[in-house]
Amino acid sequence: MKKISLYILILFTAIGCNTNRPDADKLLLISFDGFRYDYLSKTDTPNFDKLVENGVISEGLIPIFPSKTFPNHYAIATGLYPENNGFVGNNMYDPEMDAHFTIRDREAVENPDWYEGEPIWNTAEKEGKKAGTMFWVGSEAPIQDMRPTHWKVYDQSIGDSARIDTVVKWLSYDNPKQVDLATLYFHFVDSQGHWYGVDSPEVISAIERADGLLGYLMERMDETQLTGKTNTLIVSDHGMADLSRDRIVVLDDMIDPDDLEVIAYSPALMANVKDGKLDEVYSALKQNEENFKVYRKDEIPDRYHLKNNPRVPDLLLVADVGYTINSQEYFDEREDYPSGATHGFDNLEKEMHGIFIANGPDFKSGYKMKAFENIHLYELMAHLLNITPAPTDGTIDSVSVMLN
Repeated sequence: MKKISLYILILFTAIGCNTNRPDADKLLLISFDGFRYDYLSKTDTPNFDKLVENGVISEGLIPIFPSKTFPNHYAIATGLYPENNGFVGNNMYDPEMDAHFTIRDREAVENPDWYEGEPIWNTAEKEGKKAGTMFWVGSEAPIQDMRPTHWKVYDQSIGDSARIDTVVKWLSYDNPKQVDLATLYFHFVDSQGHWYGVDSPEVISAIERADGLLGYLMERMDETQLTGKTNTLIVSDHGMADLSRDRIVVLDDMIDPDDLEVIAYSPALMANVKDGKLDEVYSALKQNEENFKVYRKDEIPDRYHLKNNPRVPDLLLVADVGYTINSQEYFDEREDYPSGATHGFDNLEKEMHGIFIANGPDFKSGYKMKAFENIHLYELMAHLLNITPAPTDGTIDSVSVMLN
């Protein structure tokens, strides 16, 4: 009798702990690459404003370091820091694989060996839900021998409205393969920032273009009865900081650049040192440490969550915000370099912070919160989808204040 009572108690406890519900709200994750935390103040953005008025906005979204595109999109997808998900930069070298990764290498991008951790679309699919990714870092590779129900090879030429139409179709209730989770990605804000700088008319136009797309998205969601049943997260991977020819760090003034085997470039320069010259090169850089910081691998600050991964090389040089590190030859060959703006600087610098907006049935209305790290978004998405998260570096407690 005691055993039966105990069994019943365990059964009811398990039922009580199961928060999954069949009518869970859908989730749409949208990234505007390079959309800095303060861009909404630069021009009129009525559609962004409408979402903010009826939803949540943070003072910024803090990227992981390095504040680059691939590491941050994958950190958002997995809730893991670089040393735990393997993505330590846009460019990497893995000594165990004896292989290089670059973001334009199609074979590398589609190779699952580069991707550690579990992305949110895998977590959803494992629990019987469906996901569709209209471009997201990692979604083109069969991570854990899995793929989302719908996914696309990255194609920058696909039009903005076409991307939205496809994702709305995936989410629509009359689709036999309707998804519970969808992602959208747009690159153009980042591109204009790189080319023209953060205060340029071109960036202003890009912000207005993004606002227009949100307006179109809201119309399409209204038409398909998704409004009110979909939680929408708008994020960016990082911010931007202007560059100048007057703010440069010339490697030749301190060392012979040929002693470096550069893996990733300024402003977070990662390199191995050739011919056993690590001590010599490090000492020379350290003695001339001005407008940048240099670290041996074992000295990299713990807050970067970077050094405990074999893909991190001997040295890390981090330029101060707005500075560029390179060789004299590289500068001499490019009279207009550096110009525009870039990212990759210390992730705590405000200029590197991105945007975060949330709107939907599970979120508070008209709520503004402090900036938070993007690694908490995986846990938030798992909560919104009512699925059990994989182990992550984030916590739902860090962001639950925004929820109803």
